[in-house]
Amino acid sequence: MALAWAIETYDSVHSTQDIVKGLAELGQSEGKVVQALEQTGGRGRHGRQWISEKGNLYLSVLLRPTCQARHIGQLSILVAVALADTIRAQLKDPDVLMLKWPNDVLIGDQKCAGILIETALSDGGSIEYAAVGVGVNLASAPPQIGAALNGYAKKPLKTDKFRDEFLKNLNKTYALWSQEGFEDIKERWLQMAHKKGTNLRIRIGVQVETGLFYGIDDDGNLLLHDRDLRQKKVTAGEVYLIN
Repeated sequence: MALAWAIETYDSVHSTQDIVKGLAELGQSEGKVVQALEQTGGRGRHGRQWISEKGNLYLSVLLRPTCQARHIGQLSILVAVALADTIRAQLKDPDVLMLKWPNDVLIGDQKCAGILIETALSDGGSIEYAAVGVGVNLASAPPQIGAALNGYAKKPLKTDKFRDEFLKNLNKTYALWSQEGFEDIKERWLQMAHKKGTNLRIRIGVQVETGLFYGIDDDGNLLLHDRDLRQKKVTAGEVYLIN
């Protein structure tokens, strides 16, 4: 069943994630969307600052998927697919887009969009709720490390129109996952990801792994082949492409 999005928009907040998580704890139903034109304390994965200047898209969505905690990787992949589909439709050259595990969207090898998923678990180990944060560099991006979508788009993009297209794609992808499982979404992600055999370096805390990208498994975990072609599964980490 399709979700009916309930959108709240603010001029400036500390973090849309914090608002959505607070609403979730109060029993808010899934489908709540909090958007801010500016964030003063936006964050990405591992607590990193997400620079949140006006003109870009910053929002968080409340979802309550009926799945176990081990499937959170599937949720990350499906959100990335919905976001990538939205961005690709706007590009003059769709081939400049690439997905990087676990949840980055790259344009020309630079980050255009990121996803942060924070969850709470029930006593039985299922997901109580997921706060899905999305940031998209539409008008501006951090120099040297980011790409602004408007520099590659067929025409300048309006934030609210892009938001609505993303939510429409997220609705379809979330429904597909809920009704038919992960397989089709996994294949769509792989079609837009770096190619099999790409050299990767993965930082997992203080540990560093290197190897060749082999794919993702049925829970959305990264599959890596080391130099002896032994397969390793990576459930979390920072991925860097090695040219």
